[in-house]
Amino acid sequence: MTDLFGGAELGGTKCILAVAENPINTIKRIEIPTETPRKTLKNIFDFFSNYKLNGIGIGTFGPIILDRQSRDYGLLISDSKKGWKGTNMFAEFKSNFDAMINIDTDVNAAAIGEYNYGAGRACSTLVYITIGTGIGGGVLINGKPHTGSFHLEIGHMQVPNPDNFQGICRIHGDCWEGIASGPSIEVRCGVPSSELPESHKEWKKEAELLASGLVSIIANHSPDKIILGGGVMKQKHLYQKIHSKINELWNGFTPLGIISDLIVEPELGSDSGIIGALILGQSDP
Repeated sequence: MTDLFGGAELGGTKCILAVAENPINTIKRIEIPTETPRKTLKNIFDFFSNYKLNGIGIGTFGPIILDRQSRDYGLLISDSKKGWKGTNMFAEFKSNFDAMINIDTDVNAAAIGEYNYGAGRACSTLVYITIGTGIGGGVLINGKPHTGSFHLEIGHMQVPNPDNFQGICRIHGDCWEGIASGPSIEVRCGVPSSELPESHKEWKKEAELLASGLVSIIANHSPDKIILGGGVMKQKHLYQKIHSKINELWNGFTPLGIISDLIVEPELGSDSGIIGALILGQSDP
């Protein structure tokens, strides 16, 4: 009998769930809305209960405790997603399934997916940034997530804010996420970013805000590759604008190589996260 694994990618607005024999051979996949913890977890458990699973990998919004030695492993410690603070993802899944449970952040899961099957293959230092409802980032060193004392919260670093925009982050106001995420564009322009034409002046500003953060990441991590995903980056014209601004800001300080090879799209598209979650479902803790 073929071993089956589950993957769950929990985002701010929706969850992607999949069952597979291996990360790129999916048997069943569904999407459900991210609602209250009780309702969302019930829907997740109802889906996975149809299968005998050896392991389940979870890539989730955070902040979340990822230290497996902690009794609070899997605990969401902030209300970044309203109503979810205090939910222990590990305890919830473990009480419902006799399977190995592995948890990481949603952006680390996406980075893991791209490292194994996408644009991050063979990268010793890989950065994945998602720009959408929020901004999040993950760094892999030789394929393993870099955490330090806690997992990274790249979206909450401070970057130049030349217009003194107050920002929309509920925690920090005008952090990188607060001034450059999708909702911040909508606040400034009055319409969702997906409705703005390519010629709109906002895209020049958005490229400058994103480039400012990316230059800090280059200075701190010297990555082989930075992958930019998320809903905002579906505006393909943004890549060239970001490339140009990074070259301007970095000003030849150290060699960056061909900038379009350094800052790239995800090869797996919107599947990076769920493929990474399935990899986590197959991985030993």
